[in-house]
Amino acid sequence: MAEYDLCFSGGRVFVGGELVDADLYVKGEIVALLSARGAIRDTARVVDVSGKLLLPGIIDLHAHTRDPGYTHKEDFFTVSQAAAAGGITTWVDMPNVEPPTTTVELLEEKRVRAKKESLVDFGHFASGVNLEEIPKLAKAGVTGYKIFQVSGAYPHDPRLALNEEGKLLERFRKIAMTGLPCVVHPFNQPLFDFFSEEAFAQGKPRNHVTFAEIYTRDVVWESAIASLLALQRESGVRLHVVHTHAAGSLRLLRRAKAQGQRVTVEIDPKYFHLGRKDLAEKGPQVCPAGFVPEDEERMAEIWNSLRDGTIDNLGSDHAPHTHEEIEKQRTDAWSAAMGSPQYDHLLSIFLNDVHLGKITLPQLVRSLSENPAKILGIFPRKGALLPGSDADLVVVDFEKERILSNDELYTKVKWSPYAGWRVKGTPVLTTVRGKIVAENGKVVGERGHGKYITGVAQ
Repeated sequence: MAEYDLCFSGGRVFVGGELVDADLYVKGEIVALLSARGAIRDTARVVDVSGKLLLPGIIDLHAHTRDPGYTHKEDFFTVSQAAAAGGITTWVDMPNVEPPTTTVELLEEKRVRAKKESLVDFGHFASGVNLEEIPKLAKAGVTGYKIFQVSGAYPHDPRLALNEEGKLLERFRKIAMTGLPCVVHPFNQPLFDFFSEEAFAQGKPRNHVTFAEIYTRDVVWESAIASLLALQRESGVRLHVVHTHAAGSLRLLRRAKAQGQRVTVEIDPKYFHLGRKDLAEKGPQVCPAGFVPEDEERMAEIWNSLRDGTIDNLGSDHAPHTHEEIEKQRTDAWSAAMGSPQYDHLLSIFLNDVHLGKITLPQLVRSLSENPAKILGIFPRKGALLPGSDADLVVVDFEKERILSNDELYTKVKWSPYAGWRVKGTPVLTTVRGKIVAENGKVVGERGHGKYITGVAQ
C-alpha cells in the first residue's frame, strides 16, 4: 500500500497568506505533507498541476438548496454538483424551504436527505424565530440560525421573518446562550413598503426594474443595520449580517467592529457585479441587483471594505429559480420569486477581479475560505492547506481565459446571470476530504460523500 493517496505536484500552494512552490500530499481525508517540489515519495496517484495554483476549498455560508419543497429548481445533489464544479467544498444552506426548517425534526430530515445526496460537506442555518426551539436545535447540532427581516413573497417567507425589535432581542438573547452564530438578512421592511407605495403613486410599474431600485436603496439597509447593532450590544449574540452592499451599513459596521462588537459581515457578488446594463439585457435574471454599481461612492466603499476586512466573507447567495418563475417579475415583482444561481461561475468571477486589481489573491482566499471557516469555528481544519487540515482544495488555472456559458452548468435550472462574460481564471479540479469530486470541467464525485458540519459554540 502506498504511503500517500494523492500528490499534487508542480504547483504553487497557498499557505500562510502566500503562494509557495511545493508538492502537496494527501493521506486519507487530510493534508499529510507539504514538501519541496520533485521529492519522490510513494504515492498512489500523482496529479500534475504544473503552472496551477492550489487554494483552500471555498466555504460558502449562503446557499439556497431549495430542498425540500422546491426541488424542481435545485436539490442537494445538483447543488453539490455545481459546488464541486465551482471549487466550493462546503456549503451551508438556509431555512426558507418547504416546510421551513423551524424544528429539530425538520432539521434532522434535511440532514438525512443531504447526507444521502451531497458530494461536498454541508451545514444548515435553521430558523431562529421559534423561541422554544432555539436551545433544542443547538443540542441537535444545528450549524447556526437565520432570521429574515425582509418579508413578502417567496423566497422571503413571512414565517421566517421578524422586524419587531423587542421580539428580535428575545431571540438574540436566547441564541447568544447557545454560542452559535445568528445570521440576519437586514432590512427595514416598513421603509421599503413606504418607498414602494410612493413609487406606485408616481406611476412607476410594479416590475423588476422598479423593485431593484427600491430594494437596494441605501437607507433601507443602513437603518436596519443601525438597529441590529444596538440589539447585538444589548444581547451579546454572535451576529452575522448578510447582503451588506449599502455604504451607510459598511461605515456603521466598521465602527462597530473597531469598538469590539461581535459582528461579522458578508456580501454577495450579484449586487456589486451586475449593473443596469445587465438588468436591461437579462431582465429578471439580475433582479434585485442592477443599481448598486451605478453609485461610485458605494462601490468604492464595498471594495475598500473587502480590502480592510470590514467585510469578512463573500457568500454566494446561490438562489436558483426557473425562467418561468422569475419572468413573473415583469408584471409584478412584489409577488414573484427572485434570485440567481451562482455556484458554477462564482470563483471565476472573483479570480477575474484579482486580475483586474480590485482585490488581491490573499484577500480573496481570506474572504472565501479562511474567514468562513473561522465564523463556523472549524479553522484550520477547514479553510487552510496545512498538515492535518481536511484535504479540501481547488486547483486553479489562474491564466486561463474563457467565456462563461449556460451550456456548462450543473445547477438544475441551467442558467447563470454571468453567461457571456469573458473571465480570466478558472477552477480545474476540486477535492473534498481527499476525494476528487470535479476534474477538467466534469463532476466525478459520488452521492453521499458529504459530511455534516455541526455548529461550534464560541
